[in-house]
Amino acid sequence: MTPEQIERYKRHFLVKEIGGHGQKKLLDAHVLIVGAGALGGVAARILAASGVGRLTIFDDDKVDVSNLQRQTQFSSRDVGDWKVAALFRGLSALNPDIRIDVVQERWTPDATLAEADLVLDGSDNFETRFALNASSLAEGVPLVSGAVAGWTGQVMAVNAPHDENCPCYQCFVPAEPPDAGNCKDLGVVGAITHLVASQQALLATRYLIGETENLFGRLLLIEGLTGAFRTVKLPKDPACPACGAK
Repeated sequence: MTPEQIERYKRHFLVKEIGGHGQKKLLDAHVLIVGAGALGGVAARILAASGVGRLTIFDDDKVDVSNLQRQTQFSSRDVGDWKVAALFRGLSALNPDIRIDVVQERWTPDATLAEADLVLDGSDNFETRFALNASSLAEGVPLVSGAVAGWTGQVMAVNAPHDENCPCYQCFVPAEPPDAGNCKDLGVVGAITHLVASQQALLATRYLIGETENLFGRLLLIEGLTGAFRTVKLPKDPACPACGAK
């Protein structure tokens, strides 16, 4: 590593589970992020600061003033700009040491995950979540999923490579809930999005440095109004429409 990298990441070097070896793994890693908003965009800033060497970010939306209540990677001057363009500027200024690829499109299954070490789902609809889960399974790339609504959030890592007993996203949500509603119509507490995004970034970091014990197949539930955090072990569903026995 260069002297500048050693100075930038020295607090990681002091963490015994990371050290220089773990930081090198982060610098060599590639994370694909779907969504540049309250989850994906905030997680991207954490991963960029941590020195994940390559980030690829998909989003087809523009910054709206209503986003600023929770999407703190943007500022008022970004309103009206494409989210990926504004995020690119911010991440490049935060850490010019890494590669940032942005795609001004909604992610679709035509976009391969094969070059990525991990995919982080910051989307806001079940169609994308299910499609991303299917691609993650098919291409053997682990998936870190997050979701928020009101005061609550949930985070989980699924689709562990080479583990046939690991659940997938649809083991947890087999079909779109009838009361799912439209994301634009749902209220959300800004701080909850940051809790979920930081947990997604944390799970991604643990995977990339090889700290995978108790990482996959566990659902973290966050209840902001009561301050409760609860972890539930997710079983693999033999009847899962995505990964179950055919």
